[in-house]
Amino acid sequence: VMARPRSFDPDVVLDKAAEAFRAKGYKATSLPDLEKATGLRRASLYAAFKDKHSLYLAALKRYDATHAARLADELAAAPTGRKALERLFELVLGECGGESSGCLMANAAMERAVSDTGAERCVSDNRKRVEGALQAAVARGRKDGSLKGRGDAAVASRYLFSVVLGLRSLAKSGCTCAKLKEVVQIALKSVRFFYRVID
Repeated sequence: VMARPRSFDPDVVLDKAAEAFRAKGYKATSLPDLEKATGLRRASLYAAFKDKHSLYLAALKRYDATHAARLADELAAAPTGRKALERLFELVLGECGGESSGCLMANAAMERAVSDTGAERCVSDNRKRVEGALQAAVARGRKDGSLKGRGDAAVASRYLFSVVLGLRSLAKSGCTCAKLKEVVQIALKSVRFFYRVID
């Protein structure tokens, strides 16, 4: 007997599941929540993704692949390395502001990474991807003259990534968008070591 072909796109389902997990977190997201978000019944979800935890990890990997790629594209499209870093913070503030539930990967780092080895691996892979994009932006900025400094670009990328995580954590704790923008301004000033000073 031939198996029935799936009548849904797994990537679309994972994108919808990711939004559900991002809104409530792993623990608070119920199976009825996932059924409502994806439009699939429990049996179909289990047949395709085994269980809630497997669906969560698959959603994390999908989110990592799509959002890390988007970030890399956004930074690469900026005219200079410095503009790429400014664009980075624009994107982060957009995720943190208003009714947004923030970044699924940052939420996973805070909620699951300590006790869930699968989630920890996804978070670690995402960090490496994002740091790689930031390192490329710093290196490009030094080459195009918009950034300066002789420090290790990899260290600079880790610093910038830590600022991003801090902003997301502040947003989750109720910090207003205006206050987050103040942090961004300080962060940009603190990396003047990487900037060519132009008065």
